This record gives sequence, C-alpha cells and structure tokens, in this order.
Amino acid sequence: MADSPPARSVADPRTRARDIDRAEVSTVLDAAYAEGQLGAQEYHDRVKRAGSARTLGELRGLTGDLQSPAVFGPTTERKRFGRRHSGEYPARTKARDVDRARTIAALDAARADGQLDAEEHTAMTELAAEARTLGELTTLVTELQQRPAAPVKPKVRNTFRIATIAAVVLAAVGGFAWTIRADEPAARETAASINYDAAPPLVIPTPNLDTIAGFVQFRDDYRTKFGDAVVDEAVLHDEHASAVRRAPDNGDWTVSYTYRGGFERSNSQVATRDRKAVDIDLAQVNTDALGAVLSTAAATLGVPDGVVTHYRIANDTWVGRPSITVYVRNEVSQSAHLVLALSGEVLQTYPYER
Repeated sequence: MADSPPARSVADPRTRARDIDRAEVSTVLDAAYAEGQLGAQEYHDRVKRAGSARTLGELRGLTGDLQSPAVFGPTTERKRFGRRHSGEYPARTKARDVDRARTIAALDAARADGQLDAEEHTAMTELAAEARTLGELTTLVTELQQRPAAPVKPKVRNTFRIATIAAVVLAAVGGFAWTIRADEPAARETAASINYDAAPPLVIPTPNLDTIAGFVQFRDDYRTKFGDAVVDEAVLHDEHASAVRRAPDNGDWTVSYTYRGGFERSNSQVATRDRKAVDIDLAQVNTDALGAVLSTAAATLGVPDGVVTHYRIANDTWVGRPSITVYVRNEVSQSAHLVLALSGEVLQTYPYER
C-alpha cells in the first residue's frame, strides 16, 4: 500500500482556515480597532476579508502589521524572572491611540524644557497625531533626551492547549444541556410561548467622551468597575478611552484597560509601573472648569473650525503635578493644546500659530 502523504504543517500558509480561525482574527481586528490601530474603513474591510478567507495565510496577512491587542496579551517590557522580553515590533507595525498620545506627551515635555522650539513642536505634534505606524512615531522622538518606551511583543500563548481545554468544556456543557432538554420538555414549551416583542427595547445613549457629560459617565463607570476613581493615566477620545491603573495584587505593576461604554482589560499580563506615575483621583477633577475648557478650547487656542480630539489625564512632570492636557485639531491638521490642573486652573497654553 502506498504511503499516505505527510500531513501539512499548521504553519503552512496554504492550510485551510476553520471558522474558529476566522472568528479569532475578527476578534483581533475588533481589539485593534478599539485601540486605534485601524481606521473605520480599514477595519470594516479587513473584517469582511477575514470572513471570506480560505487559508491561514490570508488570515495572517490581515493581522501581520498589528500590535498584539487585548486578545493576545500585553505589550510588556519584561518577561517573568526579570529577563528582558525579546523582539520589538517592526517599524511598519500599526500605532495605537495610546502610542500617539505618549509620543505627543514626550514632544510636549521636550518643548517645555527647551529641546524644541514652538515651530518644531507644532509640526512634530501634527505628525504624531496623524502617524499610522510605530516607525513614524519613533522617528519623531529619536533625538529627544526622554523618549517613550517602545512596545514589545508579548509571549506566545499555547493556543493548542487553550483550544483543547475549550473543546472539552464545550463538550461537557453540551452534554449537560442535552440532559436538561431531555428531562424538562415543559420548560422548552414555556419558553417558546414568551413574546419577547411585547415591550420595546430600552436604548441608553452614551455621551461623547469629549464632553463633560462623557467624562462624568466615564468616571462613574470607572468607579463602579474598580471601586475607586484612581488612575495612573486616562486618555479620552470622542467614542473610546483608555485607562492605566495599579495592578490589584502588586503596586509596582500596572494594568491597561480600554473603554467603549464598559471596561475591558487591554493586557492579559501586567507591565512595570512608570517611575513618574502617581495615583490620580478622578474625583478631584473640577468638572465645571473642565466642561468650560472642552467647550471653548478651539476658540481659546485659535484653531479655525477646530474640535477637541482627545484629552489626557496624567502626572505631567514638566508642570510638576497631575494635569489634564486638551488637544484641538481641525480638518486641515492645524492643531494646538493646553494644560490645566485638576482644580481647573489653566497652567500652560500652546495656541495655534498662523
């Protein structure tokens, strides 16, 4: 009898994709979109292509330029046992909103301590806000004395073991459900008789986070989720936000979360806490003052037809205290920003210069 052909390696890009492979890639794309690595059009295009992909190679092509998002673990700087984590992302890797925000913060610090003049700072900040890859961001801070740490790849997870455990659990649940169905036919008949269309669905709108109503919603949801309003850093955009707080079991580490009406953990592991980070209580934010700044920032900073794109709450060392940096931009990339204390006092302004 002739020898059967060798089994094709799972790593072979020609290997046929399963439904679970396509679903997993879609989950990665969802997380990457939430983190700002993908724009809306690119995100929808990739999700559509993932749904029709026939091979693993096609699926890998859809995620090859992405940082590993929430579903695949963190961008930590160290492995366990104190060894350095190997492998920074290639320069062509997509940048997240938090990467852009940290680069802009570094440029702001460089402007404040005299490394950059006003013209350089304005131009480089505009480029950072529009940057799509980590390489573009790195180029902007290469000559600075203090640069944000580059994200690195997470450790590889044992997906085969996870899939095996998941299959066993699903089989057990399926068997249990079959037993219930066989023993309780009356319950099935009762459920079928319920008219779920009798009452209209309740829709609760979520305010834009670049308004004071959005900030209050974010703060209230944060307190409900964690039991306090303490953060190391929070960055709020119009429809999504990110937050960094101390790890619950070790104050020397932090955990990152994304927010879209609810909080999800960005990293499955923790990262070393920034030496400059301090505990910031969002309850200390003067909401009246912040609301006034958010509604008038474009006019105050002289950005024609500008809007608030995002604001960052963190311990900014160049102003010597926790503060809120509000960023304004218009459709032709004219931008400016200002810094205010949690109490509402405006500390610094960097207006648009014509």
